Amino acid sequence: MPAGLRLAAALLLPVALVAAGWSQHGVSAGLALAGAAVAAVVVARGLLRAVAEATAAARRIAAGDFAPAIPVTGPAVLQGFVAALNDLATASARRDDELNGALEDAATQRDSFYSILNASNDGLLLYDNARRLVVVNQRCGELLGFSRHELLHREPLALQLSLEERCEQPELYRERLERHFARPDEPHQDQLVLREPRRRVLRRYSCPVRNHRGLQGRVFTYTDVTTESDVDRLKSEFVSMASHELRTPLTSVHGALQLALSGSGDRLAEEDRELLAISLANTERLVRLVNDLLDLSKIEAGRMPMSTGPLDVRALLDEAARGMQGLAATRSLAVACAPAPGVGPVQGDHDQLLRVVTNLLGNALKYSPPGTTVCLASRSTADGVEISVQDEGPGIPPDQVDRLFRPFSRVGVHARQTSGGTGLGLAISRAIVEQHRGRIWAEPGRPSGSRFAFVIPRAAPATEPGDDRAVA
Repeated sequence: MPAGLRLAAALLLPVALVAAGWSQHGVSAGLALAGAAVAAVVVARGLLRAVAEATAAARRIAAGDFAPAIPVTGPAVLQGFVAALNDLATASARRDDELNGALEDAATQRDSFYSILNASNDGLLLYDNARRLVVVNQRCGELLGFSRHELLHREPLALQLSLEERCEQPELYRERLERHFARPDEPHQDQLVLREPRRRVLRRYSCPVRNHRGLQGRVFTYTDVTTESDVDRLKSEFVSMASHELRTPLTSVHGALQLALSGSGDRLAEEDRELLAISLANTERLVRLVNDLLDLSKIEAGRMPMSTGPLDVRALLDEAARGMQGLAATRSLAVACAPAPGVGPVQGDHDQLLRVVTNLLGNALKYSPPGTTVCLASRSTADGVEISVQDEGPGIPPDQVDRLFRPFSRVGVHARQTSGGTGLGLAISRAIVEQHRGRIWAEPGRPSGSRFAFVIPRAAPATEPGDDRAVA
């Protein structure tokens, strides 16, 4: 007898015995016992069949077949169990449809995402939080000179070494790349110049990638600006050549006007002397403009001579503040010099960095209202030493901040004021700071005004090995 039947018989046997005990005659007892046994077998078979059907249905549900329903038969307890299985199958079918729909939508979005990426004229790389390269579009491989498969599957260190060898300044490649990862929550931009497989100038921009779970990685975009770079180079060469040609006659005119005013100027009429003085002032302005143009072209071309060495930041700020005290006094302004304690020396050219600080301080004094204070400060950061100038002036519109460091650019209220400047001070300052392997920026002041700051490396920066997983 099957195990299920034996179990059912054992359960129903006591009932049969009780029934037999109620009988007065032995024959009646035997018949009662036999009937009970038959009933037990019938009931057991029904239970087993129902359980077998429920088991088979549960296995079909587990295999993903949610369509067939189980007949609800048998005892009430078993009927409840079967009904629960049917409800489970119905709910599973509904959730399976929803999941298939979600997977189809995700596949459609993925295909659209990759179509957009591969249609872009810019290269794109995506790193996760572990700095593993997870997404690369086809254009990025074209710009960097690798196939998409190489970028995703080649050994990261070997790929990085290959890319370094293709750069014009391979010794600076890792350091510049690490700056993108130095501030995970901030964007960063620089240029990458490749000489192989053909010369390209790429503008590299990166920013953090976030979702509802927080920071998930960093995305890089590469824009081919080779043509624009060549145009800028030709423009710089033209400006440099024109400035050289203008310097000689301007110097002669300037000298002649000075001699005329200092020599025979006493014999001239007052109106003539005034005209000569105006000519001399404008000639001096032109000389400053020509000199600034020459300096900017030299710095951008890397031809500006520099003598770098350790510089004391406090002494540099004090020197700049003393040099601007005259301008501050004429405008009823105060200059507060507040270097942070413990700021170590920086590595740079004294005259060039003093020029940057003086330019920033001079701009702040020109545009600050009388009776206010301009603060000149310094502090240590992860990148080096930050030097800042903060004023209480009219401020800079946020949408015009990016134009500040372009040559001849004036923004906001600055554009309406005539300060006698050439419009090249901030452009020259940016070029000098970048030549020192630093960065310069502007931001709204707190609580008002503007804040200009730049960061340059320390004299003896700690050497930290780069992450070999970051390759581009």
